Amino acid sequence: MAELFWHVLVSGAVLVLGMSLVLRWLGAAGLPAPLDTRTPPSVCRPVSREEACKVFLLALLFRLVLFGLVGLFACLVLHPGSGGTAALWIWKRWDALHYVNLAELGYSGYIEDGKHLFLVFFPLYPWLMRLVSALTGNTMAAGLLISFLSYAGGCVYLYKLAAWELGAGAARRAVLFLSIFPYAFFFGGIMTESLFFLTTAAGLWYIRRHRWWLAGIWGVLAAMTRMHGILLLGAAAAELVESRGRFDWREIFRRLPALLLPAAGTLVYLLLNWRVGGDPFTFTVMQEHWSQGFCWISNTLWYVLQNALSYPTQAVRYQLWIPTLILFPPFFALAVYGRKRLRSMYALYGFVYLVLNYSLSWLLSAGRYLSCALPFFLFAAALTEKRRWLTLLIAVGMSVGFAVTLYGYLTGGQIM
Repeated sequence: MAELFWHVLVSGAVLVLGMSLVLRWLGAAGLPAPLDTRTPPSVCRPVSREEACKVFLLALLFRLVLFGLVGLFACLVLHPGSGGTAALWIWKRWDALHYVNLAELGYSGYIEDGKHLFLVFFPLYPWLMRLVSALTGNTMAAGLLISFLSYAGGCVYLYKLAAWELGAGAARRAVLFLSIFPYAFFFGGIMTESLFFLTTAAGLWYIRRHRWWLAGIWGVLAAMTRMHGILLLGAAAAELVESRGRFDWREIFRRLPALLLPAAGTLVYLLLNWRVGGDPFTFTVMQEHWSQGFCWISNTLWYVLQNALSYPTQAVRYQLWIPTLILFPPFFALAVYGRKRLRSMYALYGFVYLVLNYSLSWLLSAGRYLSCALPFFLFAAALTEKRRWLTLLIAVGMSVGFAVTLYGYLTGGQIM
């Protein structure tokens, strides 16, 4: 009975919110809808080149300082006598190990149990690591360099987005909230987070400015970085229709090649699967090894709840399952708030991104995935407008969570 109530409650809330977002968008597109469908006004504040450079340099400095502090902790506390190599090796864990091996061995050469299990990892990041390692002479250093620069570039585009929609103060808060989000340390690791952040933020920026071909090119890169990159296609379609105030089919067909361009990134990934595994959908078979597949969100949250309450290893409960459960309600609440505060492209993209991330059969990395849920940081920036106490509360809470989560990751916790 309790499980049935849970599924009805969660599924009902998700479906109601999703329907309200679609109806609001349809209303903004000129169709009759029983909702307030007015498109929220934007501040339209441009960001100068000097301001963008300042954001980039400060973001890069933040990553370098954090890398230095982590390196000192690794060399002096965790692995004394390592001769400084621990500053790099400390980041080679969980998926980072596989990205390093893919960069060095290639998809055809990195095999386990006679299978191409690592086709589940999208190719752009390891391909860039291989390219950059020719300059750095070290694959791990190449991965970190890509992450640092991508994070700094992503901060610039996020800042531009927030400034355009909400103003300079909100832009600073959006970048701050994203940077100190408890799982944001992954932006400085050998992971795809920073690259996906950059490609997604750039894609959303050019969608918002209606520069459709540039948005499509960044969408290609996003789709080659992570499966969710294809969602930029939907964000672009939503913005095109809302900006016209109607379904202008002539304009839609004229823009269709640019709108569909992100699908080319997915096609590259499918071709990689076909070349290495003999089937464009080899990755779906390999996902079984990783216990991954689609699972409706209420089912996912149910097993997460059960594991949070009764998982045999208590440490894993606190490191993995409890945070996964706790993160969902505030993100869902922000989605409810953001549905009227910002344009449909953000609300729809954020909603679908959240639901898909919580619709996995074995959800181990919810926090890491949510670090790239960019619309929610815009929603948080809007929510804290003229609420300095709330800004401080969120910033302090996130900073504490950041420190605790990073410490758990560095000391071998189940934080992935």
